[in-house]
Amino acid sequence: MGQLFFSTRLDSDRTLCLAPLTERRAKLARTEVADVSGYFLFETLGNGSDAEIEIIAQIETDEAVMRLSELLNLV
Repeated sequence: MGQLFFSTRLDSDRTLCLAPLTERRAKLARTEVADVSGYFLFETLGNGSDAEIEIIAQIETDEAVMRLSELLNLV
């Protein structure tokens, strides 16, 4: 899998992202992530080191990532 990253700003404190989950982001997640492989649809809440990550879904293929990014108008 390549390293794709899509996002859109929802408001001043929230961003919707479709990207791999780095170890740093996994540590910021509200829930524990057992398997960080593939891509994740997640929302960042806050900014900088105080940001929290709300994981919405895990996506396994590049094709699904591309389709979801188009459906959600992510750039």
